[in-house]
Amino acid sequence: MPERPLQSDAPGLALQLARHAAQVDAATLSPATRAAVCRCVLDAIASAGAALDQPGVQAAQQAAPVLHGAGGVPLWFTGRTASVGGALLANSAATAALDLDDGYRMARGHPGAAVIPAALALAHALPQTTAGDLMAAVVAGYEVGVRLAAARTSYAPSGAWSGFAVAATAGRLLGTDAETLAQALAIAAQTAPALPAMAGLAGSDVKEGIPAGAASGWAALQLALAGFTGPTAVLDDARLFNAPAALRGLGSTPLIEGTYFKPFGCCRHIHAPLQALLQLQAQHGFGAGDVAGIEVYTYQATFNLANRPRPDSLVEAQYSVPYCLALCLLHGADALVPLRAAHLADAQVGRLAQRTVVRHDAAIEPLFPARSPARVAVVLADGSRFESPLTDPRGDPDRPLSTAELERKLRVATRATLPPARQQGVIDAVARLHAGYARLLLAALMAPAGAS
Repeated sequence: MPERPLQSDAPGLALQLARHAAQVDAATLSPATRAAVCRCVLDAIASAGAALDQPGVQAAQQAAPVLHGAGGVPLWFTGRTASVGGALLANSAATAALDLDDGYRMARGHPGAAVIPAALALAHALPQTTAGDLMAAVVAGYEVGVRLAAARTSYAPSGAWSGFAVAATAGRLLGTDAETLAQALAIAAQTAPALPAMAGLAGSDVKEGIPAGAASGWAALQLALAGFTGPTAVLDDARLFNAPAALRGLGSTPLIEGTYFKPFGCCRHIHAPLQALLQLQAQHGFGAGDVAGIEVYTYQATFNLANRPRPDSLVEAQYSVPYCLALCLLHGADALVPLRAAHLADAQVGRLAQRTVVRHDAAIEPLFPARSPARVAVVLADGSRFESPLTDPRGDPDRPLSTAELERKLRVATRATLPPARQQGVIDAVARLHAGYARLLLAALMAPAGAS
């Protein structure tokens, strides 16, 4: 391998994070951390399995081996395979497609849709991978990705930092030395998607660019392993990254334990209004036909969403507060697990959504992004008005979804794509991962969706 130019004696941010990622030791992971890894794996597979029939996901599966080459790594639940990079791209696209995937409040984005497909793709390609190796790689990916996302001095969608997470994940599984991994992080910083459009305003299959960002991270690591160098100093530029923030608490409780999980397949900004609406309905017993209007009071970031009452696509629907609340009221919460194209033409949903208004509440603004709460008021046709208290979404670590709820999420989300036996097979395989066995999980992703 070519020699690298000497770096500064003082370790920069890239090298410090790389050293930490390279040294994550499966033997020292606590039971809570191991459980968090398994919950993230289960949730990512549920999110991807729900999206198997989506045109954008099928397009990514078709393009993946063309872009990244053939290989023996599965495109989950299809019976088809590609190279590590191809499988990473396709499986990341599936995981992110329906906005069911996990998130992290510090990062204001979604690490799991990059980290989990990367870890499982490489584990397939490396038969010697143990459950401990897999868990350590996932922990490293969340740690580096979330820290660098949170350290950015300006917000960037998830695809802009997914590459950091993937480089750390894959680097840990490959046993990459810290100096080479630091170069990969630097390369990823310069080669990630630019993402000029906000996903919520310009809906498409690209969304937040997570698959493209993940692919750029894999490419960055491969380049670094071949001797290619990156501008490591870019991560020390205070105009771009807050290094002290990125390093705060490094080496203490792994950040993966702070992951949130989504009970609904839509943007996280919509979850608190949905929770508040459902609580009001349970308390007062009104039905959709009784409602004259809905008012949502929230923070400014919610207005980065298009919020179209009559979205033309599922992606637009995922970024619409009025549509999601109307759909939930008319068809129940499971209609958002996931959203389905069949409801887009529902005239009743459109009419109720047009009677839903979203308003900024200055009193809520200081609470974001540490929290993402909202208030909802419902006005009935008879003039009655019911107002919720300030409500936070479920799924955050202090309001967690239980393992049983995550398993139910998988069953509901994949009810149109996976038969019950395959659903149970995934649940059982993740339980075996928790017990220290990885190969059953890898096998569970190989066969086509309809295979028993």
